[in-house]
Amino acid sequence: MKNLLVDLKSFLIICLTFISTALLGLLAYGKKPLHLFVNQFHSPFWDTFFKYFTNVGDGLFAGLILFILLFFINIRNIFIGLATFLISGFISQLFKKVAYFDEFRPSKTFGPNELYYVPGELLHYYNSFPSGHSTTAFAMFMFLAYVFKKQYLQISFAIIACLVAYSRVYLSQHFFVDVVCGGLIGMTSFILSYFIFRSAKINWFDKTIPSLFHQTNP
Repeated sequence: MKNLLVDLKSFLIICLTFISTALLGLLAYGKKPLHLFVNQFHSPFWDTFFKYFTNVGDGLFAGLILFILLFFINIRNIFIGLATFLISGFISQLFKKVAYFDEFRPSKTFGPNELYYVPGELLHYYNSFPSGHSTTAFAMFMFLAYVFKKQYLQISFAIIACLVAYSRVYLSQHFFVDVVCGGLIGMTSFILSYFIFRSAKINWFDKTIPSLFHQTNP
């Protein structure tokens, strides 16, 4: 565990700083006042940027990334990535659809004139807790930080994950508490998946898929 945390130090520092700052804001102001405060800050540039950038946290995007990596990383890491994606998605949907199915999103919580809404953004009203996009983003980019350990990539991946989470608040699709919980679910899912598969004693786990085909078709 210690080695993993050291390896991902740059990623974790940035992501946990974002999460800690959001938690402090929630403790100081509360869920609704904090959202109203942040909702004041908007501009045409950020409206357009976050409207499209938020899709980086979509499950389809994560699936595409995993598919591309099939041809470049070893099978052990493929299983870690796939398990991370599945576990985080399952936990997020369990909370959304079962445990907290009655949690309203900002657009349902506030009156029609209380918030600024990004033009053209399709708003959702229910299943607010936790944020699925934030869950996917933190899970996927923590996995990528593990696969590509260079510090500048870890920093980039962490910033992207945090921006996806913030985009959900900026677009009034979620409250900060939703994205914080989503981020924690995503990172915890990666750590769990890592420990499930890291010590598996299977010979072909440390090979790549292309190398397996090369061996079977000399």
